[in-house]
Amino acid sequence: MMRAVSSKLLTAVKQSKQSMLPARFKQSLELIINVTGVDLSKPQNRFTEVIELPNDLGRKRRKILVIASGNLALEASRTEGVSRVVTREELEALVGRKREAKKIAKEYDFVLVEPSLMGIAARALGAALGGRGKTPIPIPPGSELQKLVKRYANSVQVQLRKTYTIACLVGLEEDSDENIAENAETVLNRVVEKLEKRLRNVSSVYLKATRGKPVKVEL
Repeated sequence: MMRAVSSKLLTAVKQSKQSMLPARFKQSLELIINVTGVDLSKPQNRFTEVIELPNDLGRKRRKILVIASGNLALEASRTEGVSRVVTREELEALVGRKREAKKIAKEYDFVLVEPSLMGIAARALGAALGGRGKTPIPIPPGSELQKLVKRYANSVQVQLRKTYTIACLVGLEEDSDENIAENAETVLNRVVEKLEKRLRNVSSVYLKATRGKPVKVEL
């Protein structure tokens, strides 16, 4: 992204923080991208992207569920950043239990699955995850689980499917303005790359604090 846009994102971050109303909790900042001139009835124009942010999300790191068996399940139970491990037996018991599946889909941001268990995971959780725009993610054979978990824990998922607005977390009020702006720029770059006409398909961009007014980024 051009330096001018980076500078404007930084300005918008500062203004977003200034617009925050008092709260008894630490607020988050969200990037909002409005898309135009895209026909979402065509499958090739719809997308879901997982974007790793360059700066740590701290207390808002994503919640990771790992589905695994044997040694991989043991490794996952000892891996920092894994919120829960579901074994093969527990997964099989979830098949047909829609309420429990929906709870899992709601609670966890990313579900990492041992490849041999992908079929069962799809039967047990596929519908519930799909309803929230999520999907089971296979763990690549031979990959370092700690690195994989760290990557997803600091990632956000964006979608252009049913509506023309994309929104995601890019930082926390205690983060530096520069780090939030860099996270926002990373997301904006990835979204623009997916659009046929690049920036011409972006009608507007905003930054918004949890309790603050949307601040327009002048592109």
